[in-house]
Amino acid sequence: MPERKTKGVMFFNPSSGVKLPPSELSAIEQSASEAGLEVVRVTREIDCASLIRDRLNEGRRLFVAAGGDGTINTVIQPLINTEAILGVIPVGTYNHFAKDLGIPLAWREALEVVMSGETKPIDAARLNERFFVNNISMGLYPELVARREEKGRDYPRWKARLYAAYATLQKYPHVAVTLDTEHHHEVIRTHVLMISNNTYDLSRLGIEAPRKVLEEGRLSVYWLPHVPRLALTSFVAHYLAGRVREAPGFRSFRTSRVKIQSSKRRLHLGIDGEVVTMNSPLVITIVPQSLSVKVPRT
Repeated sequence: MPERKTKGVMFFNPSSGVKLPPSELSAIEQSASEAGLEVVRVTREIDCASLIRDRLNEGRRLFVAAGGDGTINTVIQPLINTEAILGVIPVGTYNHFAKDLGIPLAWREALEVVMSGETKPIDAARLNERFFVNNISMGLYPELVARREEKGRDYPRWKARLYAAYATLQKYPHVAVTLDTEHHHEVIRTHVLMISNNTYDLSRLGIEAPRKVLEEGRLSVYWLPHVPRLALTSFVAHYLAGRVREAPGFRSFRTSRVKIQSSKRRLHLGIDGEVVTMNSPLVITIVPQSLSVKVPRT
């Protein structure tokens, strides 16, 4: 029999999000393979960027991230400003990127979109030498993620979130940085600083945090000035309820480039939901229409 032509590569992170039974993991891999995708399990030993570059040189163009937003962030790094197309099978915790693009959360339907959906060019954003598709954050959020993940994947997610909120508010994290843009210079001390790829719907900013478009070519910068602990607790409640716009002092603006400087050499931040540490200063820019993604046909 002639060898079947591979249509693309799927990077599968079985440890993303809610723990799936082994039978479901096998079904995802088998279905992807039957659809013509080479399946690569994402592990610490796999250099996804190098593998993607090799496949691009071989003429492959479709690269699928099967996991959460962190897995998507890993896969997109070599894809920006190339002819490659990203496919998404959302099996993570929150799947913000998939939701914003209208990609089905059921993996079988998402696989169908990967194989037969239409291709849409969207913006990405760049933080120093690293790209992202959702946002970067400092202050509360990286601490919340770190505390949440302490409980592991077998711990109920709602309990992990409550524990994380309590532990984070006890620590009372904040950052002091300088924000510089073409038209804006401000020194801020804040518990919440976020820079997003395109604009969030502030009426619903919270766990769902939707974006209506991903091709407006702008970053959005959000922050909450330093507040007493009780007021911060109130803000967290507003955030979880999706009522950030009602939080006193909450501020935002849009730009195409922002530089963040700090007296600290190393900064703790979240990038697309993954906690990292990076050297200061941070330079964030929008990269318009730089990533092609498979989305449902309209």
